[in-house]
Amino acid sequence: MGLLSLEAKEILLEKVKNFKLTDDELAKITQMRKELVNLFSNERMKKLTPEEYFPGFGEKVNRECLGYQLEWATRILGSIKGGSMAKYGLKEQFKEIKDLLIFLTSLSDNISEFYTDNGGLTKTSRDLIARSLRIRGIRSGRTVLGKLLSIYYPNTFIPIFNDQDYLLSKLLVNYSNESIGLELYLKNNYLLLQVKKELEQEPAFRMQVEPKNFTNDYFCKFLYFCFPKPVTSSGIETKEAEEAEQIEALETDHYQKLIHRNFAKLFKGLRYFEEETQNQHEGHYITEDVGTMDMLCLDKNGDFVVIELKRRATDDTVGQLCRYMGWVKENLAKPTQKVHGWIISETKDTKLEYAVKVIPNVSIKQMKLDISIRDFSD
Repeated sequence: MGLLSLEAKEILLEKVKNFKLTDDELAKITQMRKELVNLFSNERMKKLTPEEYFPGFGEKVNRECLGYQLEWATRILGSIKGGSMAKYGLKEQFKEIKDLLIFLTSLSDNISEFYTDNGGLTKTSRDLIARSLRIRGIRSGRTVLGKLLSIYYPNTFIPIFNDQDYLLSKLLVNYSNESIGLELYLKNNYLLLQVKKELEQEPAFRMQVEPKNFTNDYFCKFLYFCFPKPVTSSGIETKEAEEAEQIEALETDHYQKLIHRNFAKLFKGLRYFEEETQNQHEGHYITEDVGTMDMLCLDKNGDFVVIELKRRATDDTVGQLCRYMGWVKENLAKPTQKVHGWIISETKDTKLEYAVKVIPNVSIKQMKLDISIRDFSD
């Protein structure tokens, strides 16, 4: 029995009849990949500077740097847009980042370089993972390194990044993941390669697609065609509950904007961790793997403060906040930096009070919005 579920196989074999990806489109993808590999060769990586790697912000954006090329200029190869700039690693660890890039671009585009005959990870893959784990920000993510691998080694890596889990859950009989970061990307990529191989062996599929055209790029585009991601998926069962959730979200968004505009007055001694990007997103700090924090700040001691805004806070809020705090501790905080969590809410319940009693560094603060109406002064 193969990896593919019967339902997934039926969808793939039916959808392929209407899927088109022209030779010109494939050639464009191939050419763009070659241009980036030539621009950032292994020799170039050995001389790389921070300015040539980090994308920068606002007017400081360097369109020639590797970060910009990965995020924007090569979106046709697969998008890694979104998330915090921490996904590129922190500037104080540039030496480790550079060493990783040199190693990553020195390998060969051969499946045996990265995988054993039975699908295990080779020493090369383990070395890549070990190097990534030393770099805060990069160690829990898979977008930047995943895209680099798919660019430099297109015969081995399928250009699917954040959506690997989503697509594999649609394709496989049983799918679960027990890894994180680059290790998860590598293991998921192998599963996708096995799905591709299984599909190639289907006579009905071979009748529709010439083997020479069934590249990893083709397979990537085809999977998204068969299983497009829903724009929204609320999971709400009743109309009343859905409306209540929408109202809650709208009001919380309103609070976020108000607090962001008055941030300096309300939080003396705090500043945003990534001031330029967080100011562009009204204080939000976007991660690629644990969601979006309402605000991520540094206090006067240089410690992190994760802020979660709620109209009505419950004990569920604690789990959400702790998830964010754990991510910051693992990916951004230095050993000497503490991570605090603030729940800011109009109301709280008794369960929440009990929950925070046993969680160090988490506190609840009340939000009050005062409104006054008066004549304009001359």
